Order: sequence, then C-alpha cells, then structure tokens
Amino acid sequence: MRCPLCGLEFSEAEAKRVCQGCPLDSGCRLICCPNCGYQIPDEPAWLMRLRHRRHRHRGAPAGVGRHRIATCTLAALEPRQMAEIVRVCSEDAMTLRKLMALGLLPGVRLMVLRRFPCYLLQIGHAQIALDRPLAETILVTTAESSSQVR
Repeated sequence: MRCPLCGLEFSEAEAKRVCQGCPLDSGCRLICCPNCGYQIPDEPAWLMRLRHRRHRHRGAPAGVGRHRIATCTLAALEPRQMAEIVRVCSEDAMTLRKLMALGLLPGVRLMVLRRFPCYLLQIGHAQIALDRPLAETILVTTAESSSQVR
C-alpha cells in the first residue's frame, strides 16, 4: 500500500499495528499510515476490479488530446493557474499534520492567487497562505492546453 499523503509504502500488517490501541479496531474500515497517521478508507473489492478493468481498457495514452498533464511543485505554479494536489513530499510529521489541518490533501483542486510575499491559494471558498518551503513540499498536476499535442 502507498499513503496518498506522504508517499510511504507499507504493508497491511504495519497498518494494523498502528490501529492496535484504537477502540474501534475490530469494526473499523480505515487503514492508517504508520508514518503520518493519514486515514485511508479500505477499498471494496468490486471497486478495485472496476478500476483495474478501466485501467486495462483505457483508450488514449496520457498526453494525447487537447491537454497535456504536467507535474511540478506548488512553488512552480504561476498566479491564476489551476492544479490538483498529487502528493505531499515531506517526512516531517508536524508539516504533514499542518497541511492536513489546512485541507491540503491529495485530490484537492486549488488555484494560486499570488506568489509574493507568500503563496496565496484558493481552495473552494477558502484562501490559504503558505511560505515557500511548504509550497515546495506539495506535488501537483496541471492541465496545460497545447495545440501542438494531438
């Protein structure tokens, strides 16, 4: 398994060791990351099969069409650029907790409003300010429109 927040790869046995002290251990359907504590819902078997089938029968390869997918850090984005968080690349537990508390989790869509004196992000109706070291720990994907790629 891989944690979507910190990227740590771990086994189910390691995840169960984290949950041993929890009172909901027997009936809980969450998997906890041993590094950051991020809780991942256990994926049902039918959803795994559907995802595998969809991945196997995917039509066009990535990068074909009107948009090209680019991956970079949040610090590399320009103002008014939209992005989606892929992963947080930090091993510091306090940094991960801080970003989780702010709602900066994998899958969240955001827009950079400005870069100086701090990074100002728009997430839904909320605005969040980050310094450069925090912005450099967040890996995002952007869809760049490209007329050359067909």
